[in-house]
Amino acid sequence: MEIRQIKYFLAVVDSGSVSRAARRLFVAQSALSKQISDLEIDLDVKLLHRSRSGVFPTESGKVFYEYGQAILKQIGDAREAVHFSSEAIVGNVVMGVPQSVSAALALPLINAVQAHLPNVSLHINEELTGNLLEQLWQGRVDLSVFTSNIQLQGFSFSPIAQEDFYLVKPAKGPKSTTCEEGDVSLQEALSGQLMLSGLQHSHCIRSIIEETAVRLDMQMPSLFAEINSVHILKIAVEAGQGNTIMPLALVQQEVTQGRLKAKRIDPTQISRTLGICTSNNIPATNAKRAVAQLIARLVGELSASGKWPSLRMSNLKDGAL
Repeated sequence: MEIRQIKYFLAVVDSGSVSRAARRLFVAQSALSKQISDLEIDLDVKLLHRSRSGVFPTESGKVFYEYGQAILKQIGDAREAVHFSSEAIVGNVVMGVPQSVSAALALPLINAVQAHLPNVSLHINEELTGNLLEQLWQGRVDLSVFTSNIQLQGFSFSPIAQEDFYLVKPAKGPKSTTCEEGDVSLQEALSGQLMLSGLQHSHCIRSIIEETAVRLDMQMPSLFAEINSVHILKIAVEAGQGNTIMPLALVQQEVTQGRLKAKRIDPTQISRTLGICTSNNIPATNAKRAVAQLIARLVGELSASGKWPSLRMSNLKDGAL
């Protein structure tokens, strides 16, 4: 297998046509077709379906496409690493952000990288946590913000903050620009008509709720609906379909506008630890380390300023960033 074969295969899939990929790569179409054919022979699988309307990957081709992206990314990282001094902070960093974190972190991080790491090109992937786990395994994502309940062999988890959960309900009565005062118990939060994410994407919120309920000997209710979208969850709650549980940062705007109400769930019963997850097997570039350190510092600033509500920085052990 040759690097150019991987590059050619990715180009064909991205272009949806061998002829378009050949023009893009400035190679003869016959030469490109032969390289793809040689790659299929080497892998002993068919990678592409060919039709009059174009080409598209087989199931095996889809798998190889994901790994191909990761391979070329790591080769690019290696090229950058050897062309700059050992102190230079230069290169591309792909950051994975789950939906439950992106609302509070994504834009401030983009601004912070532009201000403090001008030679770093930051790419942010917002995904469901299950998808991010796969991308992290494949090496397509350099680092990601996860919760401590996700166990990954071969990866390091560095805690950066503790975040409380809130019971989110439809707004009723006069508009309010603040959250309801006082805490609600987890048992009370589970007692209403509840909507949460589906089991296959439950890592950051639902699994923590269910694990805590088991630990506290509480009964999980039958869910009214399973919705794998923060946006749709909020719309459903606002429409009066039921309640949900999520961090306050995800509904701060709607609460301020009086469209939703939120009440903190007793933090002595339930909260989540956020941290930065990185691979132990893929070398960490200066750029990756710098972005990880910047995230930890930025989270502290957002917590102190109140721009990331419900976040707490205490009672965490320092991790190696």
